[in-house]
Formats: sequence, C-alpha cells, structure tokens
Amino acid sequence: MIRPGIWRRELAVPLQSLQSELNRLFEEYWQPPGGGPAASSPTDLATAVWTPAIDLSETPSELVLVVDLPGVDPSSIDLSLTGNVLSLRGEKAAFEVADGHNRVRERPAGLFHRQITLTEAVDFDRVQAEAKNGVLTVKLPKQEAARPRTIPIQPASA
Repeated sequence: MIRPGIWRRELAVPLQSLQSELNRLFEEYWQPPGGGPAASSPTDLATAVWTPAIDLSETPSELVLVVDLPGVDPSSIDLSLTGNVLSLRGEKAAFEVADGHNRVRERPAGLFHRQITLTEAVDFDRVQAEAKNGVLTVKLPKQEAARPRTIPIQPASA
C-alpha cells in the first residue's frame, strides 16, 4: 500500500518543475545576464513570440548546444556570444495557404529569442554551428584554462 505522503510528493514534482522554470524565466526577463543599469529594461526580450527548445550538454573539452528550429531558414538565425551569454534570435515564417484561412494553428511562428548563460569560458574563435533538418547544433570549445586537468600527486620522500 502506498502511504498518502508519497503520492502527494509524486504529484507535486511536475508542479515544482513548472514553478522552477517559471521562476527562471521571470528572473531572466527582469534581470538579464550582465547586470548594470543598461540591462534593467528587458526591451529586447519583449518581442519574442515563441521560445525554441534546447539541450545543453558538456564534455571535458566543449559545451554542445542543440536547438530545435523546424521550418527556420538557417540564414535568418542570428547567433552571438557576449561574455558568457549566448544569444539566439530569428524568425520562423508562418505557413500560409493561398486563398485559404487557418482553422487551427498550433505550430509556433514569428520572432524567437533565447539567451543561454554558459557556465564555462568559451574559445570564441573555435565555435562551430551547423543547421541540419531543423536542428541547430552549436559546438562551443572550452578555453584551455577552463578545461579540467589531472594533477599528478608525487609520493612523499622519507
């Protein structure tokens, strides 16, 4: 038999995840990375209509960002790195049928903007981005100083 406290915790997990994500979005909106008086007004974020889904992975030598951008022309994507903030902007054109009108529209279209705060220093000159089949993959090599290194330990001499 399941104790009542367990099912309550299991039901609360998705709500806690949703609350955490909403808190993160509000913090990013009202306090964009970089701080300072110029960053206090989030005017550049107000125009975004939708937000693409991302996966950010880390290896010992690089960060790998994968972004779902189906139907987005790769030449219309603006990818920039300022400090440790990677910005992704662009626009996805809405699909229109000649002489028709929409009955249902569930697919996002319009402007998008996403800012990702990177946890490691990146070697900007070696960053690579590739778009294929509606998926943008950005490889961000870590700077040499940010890579983990093994420090050998010498045995103590007697």
